[in-house]
Amino acid sequence: MAKYLLLVLTFLTYGSGFSAVLSDPGVYSLPMNCSELLPDPSPFINYFEAVGRGVVTSNKKLSSRIFKVLAIREKVSDAFDRQRDQHPIDSLIKKTLCYYREQKEPLKPVTFDDSNFITYLSQSMTELESKVNEVVYQWEVDEAQRKQFEKIVEKNQQLIQKMKILAEEQADAEVKRIAKKAKKTVKDP
Repeated sequence: MAKYLLLVLTFLTYGSGFSAVLSDPGVYSLPMNCSELLPDPSPFINYFEAVGRGVVTSNKKLSSRIFKVLAIREKVSDAFDRQRDQHPIDSLIKKTLCYYREQKEPLKPVTFDDSNFITYLSQSMTELESKVNEVVYQWEVDEAQRKQFEKIVEKNQQLIQKMKILAEEQADAEVKRIAKKAKKTVKDP
């Protein structure tokens, strides 16, 4: 039933002139290629979200867990994007989905409502959630350390500025003393 719905939605979205039927068509089939050479994780993130949408009535617990992971991803997205090339939660989601692709179904198309995939994902969510929490925790620790180091650097910069001013004053006094001694040497012969 869901596969027929997918075909109808695909036709309405792509096969006719009415592409505005779906505001966000998403990805309804697990990407076939999990190569590391393809760094764009968006097909995997979109598929992950499509699974959450697809099981919202039949498996509310799984759907809730998927949307929680996606909400955490969005919550920290700006912070991760500033610090790193690739969002680590995207990588975790991609690895979870790719494990199924590579280990269980390397050749068969896997739709968002595939019962074997839903079972696999339900069993994998605890590990995924744990890894997501570890990534966020580590990022928060790194961020706190970075802020602490910035405070130390700023404090050191202030101390360095004070020392430079003091050194300039001492240098001026030393140069004046040497100049006075030199002038005295020149006058005395």
